[in-house]
Amino acid sequence: MDWNDIGRATTLSLPDRLSVDIERLILDGKLAPGERLPPERELADHFGVSRVSIREALRELENRGLIDRRPGRGTIVLGPGERADVADGALGGLAALRPELHDIMELRAIVEPPIARITATRATDRDVAQLRELVEAMEVDVTKERYAELDRAFHQAIAQYAHNPLLELINEQIAQRIAPSRASRYQTRARRQASSIAHRRIFEAIAAGDAALAEDEARAHVLDISNQIAHAATTQEELPV
Repeated sequence: MDWNDIGRATTLSLPDRLSVDIERLILDGKLAPGERLPPERELADHFGVSRVSIREALRELENRGLIDRRPGRGTIVLGPGERADVADGALGGLAALRPELHDIMELRAIVEPPIARITATRATDRDVAQLRELVEAMEVDVTKERYAELDRAFHQAIAQYAHNPLLELINEQIAQRIAPSRASRYQTRARRQASSIAHRRIFEAIAAGDAALAEDEARAHVLDISNQIAHAATTQEELPV
């Protein structure tokens, strides 16, 4: 792992900046579940910051359920299934189902817009900074596989920044089910560009704290994807991201 781009100058506090950058690595898969982070002293020496700043950044990530810190074992990146103790409850039943893609899109239309509304009222400065980086990363020319990773990370981050672990877990279950629609063979450049425009609109509404607009933009995005899927099903075209 190359840690050289972590902790760049920003309006965020240093601990928030560090936690945002490390969170981005986790969300886009560069830090995989089960991977061990360097010790606090090593990270502090590398960035030229105090161990207090490193400790605060890691505490923030731990509070968000992204890492697990235990004496003698170090700091471990957690996978989505490890981030909530309720996974074996009612939501575990969702994981056992095999719904059709259109069923999942109906669920997205019900779940994601209200989550975006809540996130617009709860997102912190560091949350907004994280979403901005994900949106900007999708707006450059990246591979189909990379775009799919960023797309999933963006939607999962919105759910996470509602600061409700149940909503995050529901969204993660949905993300697992729609993974086939993000596969490389189902993407086109035009559809990725359309998704990026929609993501930018959702982000800007959240950043502005406009709950109603965030919900409207999220709903429009999901419905647009649903319509494209329905069209593709009848014409045998590629599916959208």
